[in-house]
Amino acid sequence: MTKRKKGQVPPGFLALIESARRDEAGGSAPRKHHLVPASYLRRWEEDGKIRVTHVDQKKSHLSAPEKAARETDYYRLESPDLDESALPPLLFEKMLGEVEGMSVGVIDALAEHGPDVLTPKQRAEFSLFLAFQITRGHSFRTANRLMVGDFFKMQYEGVTREGVRQLLIERGMPATETDIEAAQAALREVTEGDLVMQPQDAAIVAESGSVAIQLGEHLFARDWHTFETLRLLVTCDEPVVLLGGPPRRRDERAGVSTAAVAMFPLGPSKLLVMFHPRMRPRGSLRLDAVETAEINREIMSATSRWAFEQPSRHVTERMPVPPPAPPFKREGPFPMAGDGRKQLFRTFHPTRWANTVPPPWPVSRWW
Repeated sequence: MTKRKKGQVPPGFLALIESARRDEAGGSAPRKHHLVPASYLRRWEEDGKIRVTHVDQKKSHLSAPEKAARETDYYRLESPDLDESALPPLLFEKMLGEVEGMSVGVIDALAEHGPDVLTPKQRAEFSLFLAFQITRGHSFRTANRLMVGDFFKMQYEGVTREGVRQLLIERGMPATETDIEAAQAALREVTEGDLVMQPQDAAIVAESGSVAIQLGEHLFARDWHTFETLRLLVTCDEPVVLLGGPPRRRDERAGVSTAAVAMFPLGPSKLLVMFHPRMRPRGSLRLDAVETAEINREIMSATSRWAFEQPSRHVTERMPVPPPAPPFKREGPFPMAGDGRKQLFRTFHPTRWANTVPPPWPVSRWW
């Protein structure tokens, strides 16, 4: 194996950059970007169609997989602060295409033979694919925006006039009385919610790639098993579903490193379940009718907007789930032991079960 020098860009990444540049220059790249890969959604296809249900609008229609769950320029890296010659706007979309291409054969192998047939390289590549499914959708973006805005608001709540003056001086900015008044007025708009601070879309797209690499390592280390289900399994636009498991809170989304179970539907009758290293699956690798329905309920509850299934089925139309909760929540402040001047806050991502009495955890034998 050839050791790459520190700071040297991998040849494969340079090829992606060049390909993105060519497509941008030629205007040949599609502007409709998939939130979920079309190659994945084809696994629910019948006669060229899948059923697409907007969960909260209670609307359902049939669509070709290639036309489902798309948004214009969703992954485009475009900002006045970015040099397009160094970082082409289409780079992230190109990178996702490479990751998705590596996943197709692995999903086939997992569905037909289980995880034991995967090589370490295939498992690592598919872990990265799964991690991108966590960070590429609306859930990650919305929570990211709200967290940044909330942090900025919390940081400047209660700042005094003298504090504003010091902030301006520290940043090398003029600190006349007029400047202080203007800065105070701007901060007041932020803390009162009239002005919202949030990162640019390009920054969130880039962040999603960075976070995915970290999450992939945790998914790789889990205990993987393929479960067979009745041919009723659905999927959604957030297809990696994280279950905290007892005694964790049902109304709070678990993290990738702490969740007892991470699930990913492989098709209408196959489910990849990745258990925490401290857990072991109990019972059969086949889910009965009740367990399959429970899993479908969890997949539906993880949805940001769309759920998908075979066009001849109507599970996503008929299965009710609560409305979405706020993507981000902060609790506190809590006093810190030994330092009365500092405060501790807790942040988390609520689930749809925050709005109602939650059902028991699915597949009770797992716990």
